[in-house]
Amino acid sequence: MFRLPALEYSLSHPHPRGRLFFFATLAIFLLSLPVIVIVNIVTLGSELVPSLQSSFESTDSRLDKWWDTHRLPPLLRPKPARCEPKELGRGDVFRLTPSLFDYTVMSTWNVSRPVGNDGVRVQERVEYQGQPFSGCYVNNARFEHSLVEQTQTVNVGVECPGNQSTSYPVYVSMQTNMVFAWELNKDFIGQYYGSSLGIDSINGTTSSDYRKQVLAALQVIATDSLTIMGRDHLSNPALSMRLYFNVDPNTAEPMPTTSSLTYANGTHPETFPAEAFVYVGSIYNLMNIAISAVNLDLVNKRTPNIFTNATFFREKVWPNLPPDGFNSTEWAEGTRTFYYGNLNSGYQTWAQMLLDGKPVELGNPTGLPEQSAMVTTYLCPAYKVKPTNSLLSSVFVGSATMTLSVWGVWMLITTFVAKRISPPRVQCHCPVCEERKNVEAEEAEAKQAKKDKKAEETARAKAEGLAKPRMLARLKAWIGIGGRADLTHAPEGHLNAVATLTHTPESDKDTEPRRQSHPRNPSEYSETFKKED
Repeated sequence: MFRLPALEYSLSHPHPRGRLFFFATLAIFLLSLPVIVIVNIVTLGSELVPSLQSSFESTDSRLDKWWDTHRLPPLLRPKPARCEPKELGRGDVFRLTPSLFDYTVMSTWNVSRPVGNDGVRVQERVEYQGQPFSGCYVNNARFEHSLVEQTQTVNVGVECPGNQSTSYPVYVSMQTNMVFAWELNKDFIGQYYGSSLGIDSINGTTSSDYRKQVLAALQVIATDSLTIMGRDHLSNPALSMRLYFNVDPNTAEPMPTTSSLTYANGTHPETFPAEAFVYVGSIYNLMNIAISAVNLDLVNKRTPNIFTNATFFREKVWPNLPPDGFNSTEWAEGTRTFYYGNLNSGYQTWAQMLLDGKPVELGNPTGLPEQSAMVTTYLCPAYKVKPTNSLLSSVFVGSATMTLSVWGVWMLITTFVAKRISPPRVQCHCPVCEERKNVEAEEAEAKQAKKDKKAEETARAKAEGLAKPRMLARLKAWIGIGGRADLTHAPEGHLNAVATLTHTPESDKDTEPRRQSHPRNPSEYSETFKKED
């Protein structure tokens, strides 16, 4: 009859040396439970939340409260996750760490990629992970003067070759513009600080601060240039003027390549007129100050700089005094700067005053960062402590799970050790168990008797020395065909044993006398027939 499956359980037995196992279990769990709780607090007590960081590098500043450097050792402290890099490509505008100028990206190229079949390298947006711009340098500059707008614009081009680092093989071309005007809200200096604040009030530092030095030098030199070029020194006022320079990255020397001038009457000479060379000193002073200011913002240590080298400053900036035939009152006097007022007595130009250390002394700036990197924010995962309810539930579930796991492993180990010390002895007292035990005993006895009988027969055969006859001879001897077994093929020592293989049924032994081995005479047969008649 089909039996439904049922649940079963295995019987156990008390552990030998039960007190020893009990106290060992108690000690282990008293020691392990606090460790389990602490581990769960460390591993489950925090959660990752997005945050904005100013640095791409992983730091411990993204660890909150219990996970900071003061409470947990490094092995138990969670590792800050990797931040998402920024994209850098054409059209992006950003500032660098010194925060002097805004740069517009013109092109980005990955120089590690091969050039296409058409020989043109394709621009692409690249990852930026906080790499410094100290390997970049000024490679070109452009000067523009507008009589209508009453402005002068200096455009400085920057090149990052990309072959100076195998870890970041990206070529970047970018530029920055500086507009100098008489209106404060249109001028670069006024836009940097705002129309209501001055340089001294916003910096709150000494005159050696690098920002104050750069902005002061640009302001006074631009005032010289705007004043001088805004007055009538030519046969016809210059409506616009443009000069383009290539800049040597090793010497910071601006080398003019193209120039153009348009007079107010609309005439446009094919070559730069000789009478306009009176403005060369003003233009070169402004270009040299602007080039050094951008290199300082890049923290470019390759190119000599006016703001870090006083000797180089005196070589590149001219006093720009009025040439012969011009009165000083018609040259640079009579105008004011935004933050430093008028020229001091005894000076004819702001350049002359700057070379004398007024209003700032150049050559030893302070506060400049060691490296220049993009001022941006990175989306970084940060560890924050969970709310109290979530923290308690996470720690409780984690601790309970780990405790049950430890309990299961410990019971497995203790069971194995207990069985090694003393095997289990189980006594059954139920009728089913007894019946099963008797059946198993009878089966074992029958199996043992069969095994003993087989062993006895084997031993008897070995003792009698019986040889194994051929199968056909043994069959004939067993059924009594042929009278006796063929002894011709039997070994000599076994002739007697083989002769006994003749089969005679037991019933014939009692009813008939043993037949002779030779046939009867015919006379005997006849006598028998007569008697029967």
